[in-house]
Amino acid sequence: MPSPVAVPVRDAAPARRRARHLLARAQCLVWDFDGPMVQLFVSEHGSGASEAHLIADELIGIAAQHGCVPDEVRGNPDPHAVFRWYDRSAREPGAPEQVRATVDLLRQALTAHERKAAEHATATLGADRLVRAWHGLGRGLAVASNNHADAVWRYLERASLDRCFSGTSVFGRCDTDTRRMKPDPWVLNEVVASTGLGVDGHLLIGDSLADLGAAVAIGMPFIGYHREKAGRDVLAAAGARTVVDSMTVLADEAEALSAQVH
Repeated sequence: MPSPVAVPVRDAAPARRRARHLLARAQCLVWDFDGPMVQLFVSEHGSGASEAHLIADELIGIAAQHGCVPDEVRGNPDPHAVFRWYDRSAREPGAPEQVRATVDLLRQALTAHERKAAEHATATLGADRLVRAWHGLGRGLAVASNNHADAVWRYLERASLDRCFSGTSVFGRCDTDTRRMKPDPWVLNEVVASTGLGVDGHLLIGDSLADLGAAVAIGMPFIGYHREKAGRDVLAAAGARTVVDSMTVLADEAEALSAQVH
């Protein structure tokens, strides 16, 4: 999906009304993990700062020990983008075995960081309330993430949210082929296959163009979330009709819906 020109997100009231309508219709709430549910790569020392760029630097350093670092990768602060670039290079015809071996090292390092980060990840304000309210409605919950599923489960268990999710409702990165990472809809298709519901019975909450692209690819309803205005503007410019600035907005709506049902 090409990078859109950011436009301002309009008045929040219509977005909240649309969110209310989408939540009322949905039978399964599908979460992107890092962002809507947690801030995964925050410093474990309590500063609240993201350390994703440090992980990306470490991956680049590992790759540099086994070959060159191209301009497309040098300085990239996104560890997933770095990993994906090397993985795709390893899949090109004639790629040397050394490149594939390097990708295995990058995969192991990234997964280890995600698992460790899940032990001290900071919950997104309102996300746990939304999970519990939705679970109380008796409706489905799922996670569709580009992070490793082990990291997701570690966080859910630490936050005592694991009981709200079935054992087959968390889908993470397909390590055997990063081309299946969002914006490819593979992980969303896995969710749909697991629930047996139609695509339109699901509702994805995501904070990135990759999330939006995956949802659009299969026609899954989508609510955009981003705590920063620039991020919300980008989602709106890319075509997301419903974008909110706080997960507490969605938690409030889910709790109101629960009160109506009960």
